[in-house]
Amino acid sequence: MKAAYFHCFSGVSGDMILGALIDCGLDPADLLGDLRGLGIGFRLTEEKVLKRGIRATRVRVSGEDGEPRRRLADIQGIINGSALSPEVKGKSLEIFSNLALAEAKIHGVTPEEVHFHEVGAVDAIVDIVGAVIGLDRLGVEEVWASPVNTGEGFVKTAHGILPVPAPATLELFRGALLYSSGIERELATPTGAAILSAYARGYGSLPRMRIGRVGYGAGELNLPIPNVLRLIMGEKDPGGYPSGPNQEPVNANLLTEEAVMVETNIDDMNPELYDYLFGKFLREGAMDVFLKPIQMKKNRPAVTLSVLCAPEKVEHFCAQILAETTSLGVRTYRVAKYLVPHEIVTCETEAGTARAKIGFQGDQIGNIAPEYEDCRRLAEEKGLPLKAIYDLVRQAALDVIRSRGINGLVKGKKG
Repeated sequence: MKAAYFHCFSGVSGDMILGALIDCGLDPADLLGDLRGLGIGFRLTEEKVLKRGIRATRVRVSGEDGEPRRRLADIQGIINGSALSPEVKGKSLEIFSNLALAEAKIHGVTPEEVHFHEVGAVDAIVDIVGAVIGLDRLGVEEVWASPVNTGEGFVKTAHGILPVPAPATLELFRGALLYSSGIERELATPTGAAILSAYARGYGSLPRMRIGRVGYGAGELNLPIPNVLRLIMGEKDPGGYPSGPNQEPVNANLLTEEAVMVETNIDDMNPELYDYLFGKFLREGAMDVFLKPIQMKKNRPAVTLSVLCAPEKVEHFCAQILAETTSLGVRTYRVAKYLVPHEIVTCETEAGTARAKIGFQGDQIGNIAPEYEDCRRLAEEKGLPLKAIYDLVRQAALDVIRSRGINGLVKGKKG
């Protein structure tokens, strides 16, 4: 199976993805010919540059002066009216729908009301549709990614000064592994997040694969590290991900990743504070946060507060727990996570657009989990029972996956 692995040690953006695809063998002439079918005016140039000693392809896209502010319907009209293949149209529309859903949630409007600003500009349209064209032309069947270096600090946008990662970027990367290496710049952009999250079946170490081509897409920043996105392409070993240097895979179809559990026992804190802590820790990158009831000395009822996080986040969450709770100490231990390969798909239902997470077991569907926030929004907008929305989204997600030739659920699993 032909697979692509995006190594996002310096973040990810639309132009970096496009540059990496060209560096991996995508013919610029073929790309340009396909993009001309969109019927919009733009200029695309590519050049070889050096980024901290690494030769990479830098792609620049520019549009015409006075571009209109576009909504989702405008972009859907451009794509649907193009000469692109049905597969490229479908995936491009999915990515823009994901962007609209993310922006709508952040700004408190419906997806149809979103003005795309930066991501509606010609360069973003070309980056997104170009990435879909490139992966299609290179015959990529599966996409995987490393944890994504997002950067930190603040960035100036059409909505004003926003924290990094930008809110839309975080929303699009729900379920992904993120971290910051301390560089105060925006390394992961909403456009890059939209493309990668629509394709990546998992985030972790390089899977077992027979390497074919390696490409580097250059970003526009000059950083202490090479500002490039590395794309590794090749034939993926059916065994998938290794479980670590001293472990045997539990199951050849499972992904593995390292994590750290940070815990503390608390018996003297106002329980009203836990809701605040859960939201704060999850926004700051915790993989999971939960409480367990315990009995402590002198038979006092208490709880264990557990925060599961990436290894590079341990110091942060240790400090946060000690600052935000009444605890005087924490303990940590490493754990191995085993995950089924999964992806998030955007579903069109009679009630509206929503996302669902699909888990795979081998070549079959293991589970379908509609996105709660999307379903709740549709239930409130349409005045329908939430469980009815769940059923609509689950069936639509199943139809999306079956359209790719994947038939049915694993025996014993309900959709």
